[in-house]
Amino acid sequence: MAKQTRPEIEEAARAEIEKLEGTEMPEEQGPQTLGNIKEQRPEMFKNPDDPKPELGWKNIPLETLPTQGLFYPVGTKIAIRAATVAEIRHWSTLDETDGIAIDDALNFVIERCVQLQIPQKRAYHKDLKEIDRFYLIFAIREYTFKNGENRLYTEVQGRAGEKHKIEITKDVISYFKPEGKLMKFYDEKERCFVFPLKSGEKFKMFIPSIGVTTFLKDYRRKKQQLGQNVDEDFEKYSLFLFEDWRGMTDTIFENEHQKSFGWTIEKISVLSNVVELIKSSVDPAVTTYIDGEGEVTAPLNFQGGVRAIFVIPNILDELI
Repeated sequence: MAKQTRPEIEEAARAEIEKLEGTEMPEEQGPQTLGNIKEQRPEMFKNPDDPKPELGWKNIPLETLPTQGLFYPVGTKIAIRAATVAEIRHWSTLDETDGIAIDDALNFVIERCVQLQIPQKRAYHKDLKEIDRFYLIFAIREYTFKNGENRLYTEVQGRAGEKHKIEITKDVISYFKPEGKLMKFYDEKERCFVFPLKSGEKFKMFIPSIGVTTFLKDYRRKKQQLGQNVDEDFEKYSLFLFEDWRGMTDTIFENEHQKSFGWTIEKISVLSNVVELIKSSVDPAVTTYIDGEGEVTAPLNFQGGVRAIFVIPNILDELI
């Protein structure tokens, strides 16, 4: 092999550099967290009818959510996938007598099976609004049991007293129906409620995200473990006072708590009224149309309890 001269070596090196500059280098693969969805999974937000089942992701139009997408940044996108055996196995151990365990199990499935894309922000499952969580759980459930392997039914009593058996799907459940007098304070630009007080102050109230509710749940748990009291009056309102869970710390929360002692009667009155309106608007129920009776609403309940959402409740009856 002939020995290369210095000019030949430099020319060869220059050619290699030019080749590399024209090649898109693969990104380093970090942990499989929600992260920046646009970079990690750009294909998941294609048309929901995209005929590529191997991708495993399905778009959820924001307008179909209980919040109708009104409280997310403009351009937010959400996609779901079916629950895997690993997630269903974890779900199957759920203790339905433990409210915290139920909450943790719901968040576990949401974290694993939902992806978000928020423009110019690193997105996580904690950015989802709490009100939308149950709807997404049922959307994941339906995507998991595409062939009807695990149907849920409930009985709805008609106006004449007879009972009607209906299947529970995400579309027959009513989740959030805010009153018009509340929505008139919705600010499209701010993506939250804005209340102008007679004093001239304007303050915002937010639909709580999973991240905010998780922080408050953990904060209460820590206080209880330390044998310290929690100000339940402030806790009632604090859910709606924090826009973003990012950066929330005990110190920041406690500073806001101290500020609450300086609230005016007008501000407290607005907070009290709004919180009650929001809470009364969130009441999962089954709403269906019955021939001859019109629309009928009944409390949401189904055989097998919460575990039955992902675990077939009557499987023993189906075995030969």
